[in-house]
Amino acid sequence: MAITALATAAFALNLNTNVLGALLPFVRAAENLTDEQGKQLIAAAAFGSAAGSLAFGRVAAWCGRRTALLGAMAVFVVLSLLHLLPGTPLLLLVLRAGSGLAVGVAYAAASALSAEIVPYHRRGASMGRFNAGMFLAIPVGMPLSVWFASLGYWPGVFALQAVVGLLGCYWTLRAVPIDAPAPTGASTWRVLANGGAMAGLFATALHVGSFFTTVQLATTWLDRTGRLPKDQQMPLWIGLGLLSVLGSSLLGRFADAVGKRLFVMVTSLLLAACFWLLAREQDGLTLALVGSVLALIASARTGPLQALVSGQVPAGDLAALMGLRGFLMQVGVGGFALAAAVLERERSFAAVLWLAVGFQALSYLAIRLFVREGK
Repeated sequence: MAITALATAAFALNLNTNVLGALLPFVRAAENLTDEQGKQLIAAAAFGSAAGSLAFGRVAAWCGRRTALLGAMAVFVVLSLLHLLPGTPLLLLVLRAGSGLAVGVAYAAASALSAEIVPYHRRGASMGRFNAGMFLAIPVGMPLSVWFASLGYWPGVFALQAVVGLLGCYWTLRAVPIDAPAPTGASTWRVLANGGAMAGLFATALHVGSFFTTVQLATTWLDRTGRLPKDQQMPLWIGLGLLSVLGSSLLGRFADAVGKRLFVMVTSLLLAACFWLLAREQDGLTLALVGSVLALIASARTGPLQALVSGQVPAGDLAALMGLRGFLMQVGVGGFALAAAVLERERSFAAVLWLAVGFQALSYLAIRLFVREGK
C-alpha cells in the first residue's frame, strides 16, 4: 500500500511534467503566446523541478521525508487548481515554475521513501512499481490533455492532476510510515564524496537525458520525414507508454533475482543497440518493433538503477542522494537537449541517435567500473 501511495503521487507529478508538451499548441492559441513564451513555460517547470530537488535535503532535515512529501503535494494541488483561473502569461509562467518546484521536492521525497521502506534485496521490484506510476502519466495524460483541449478547456487536465494528487496525499497518510527529522547537514557532502553513488548518479543523468529527450525529439522527426504525421501519433505514444508501464512494473523482480547491477549493465548495452538500430534508418515496421523494445527496456531499467544507486549510501543519506538524483536528471535532460538541438540542425536526427548510443555506453561504463552491488 505504501508503494501504491507513492506511485499515485508519482503519477500526478509526472502528469504535470508531461501534459504541457501536448497542450502547448492549444495554450499558445488560447493565451496568445509566442513560440518563445511557450518554450519558457516548459523551461520554467524544468528549472523549478531542479531547484526543488536540490532543496529537498534541507526540507527533509527540518520536517522529515513524509511531511516534506505531504507539504509539497499540498502546494502542488493548490497550484494545479490555480491553472484553472484566467490570468496573464506571466501568471502562467509563475505557476509553471512553482508547480515544478513542488514536483522537485515531492518526487525526491517519494523516491527516498520508496527506498527507505523496502529492504535492498526487494527494492528493484518496489521501485519498478513506483516508477510505473510515473510512466502511466504518458499514455493517460497525453490523450486526456488533448481531449480537454478539444473541448475548448485546456486547463481541465490540471484539475485531474489535482484530484490524483489529493488521492496520493490520502494514501500516503494511511500507508506510509512517519519518519523523524534527521540532521542531514553533512549528507550532501558524504554523497558527493561517495564514488559509487556519484557514478550511479552520473549513469542516471546519461540514461534519463538520452532516453526522454530522444523520445520527445522523435515526435517532430516522425512528422517531418512523413513517417507518421503528428495528428496520427497518439496511438503510438499510448502504446509505447503502456509498454513502459509493463516494463517498469513487471521486470523489477527479475532484476532483484539476477542482481540489479548486472541487470542495469545488460540493459544499458541493449539500449545502446536499440538506438544504433534506429540510427540506421529502418523501415516503418522495424522502427515500431525497435521502438517498442526500447520503451520496454528503458522503463525496466529505471527502477533497478534507482535501487542500485540507493544501495550505495546508508539510510541517513537517502534524502540527499535522491535530491541530487532529481537535480542531475534535469541536468541530463537539459544537457542532452542542447547538444541534440545542435546536432539535428547541423547534421540529422541520426546524429542525435548516435549521441544517445554514446550516452548509454558511458552509462554502462560508469556502472561497470565504479558501482558495486548495494546492501
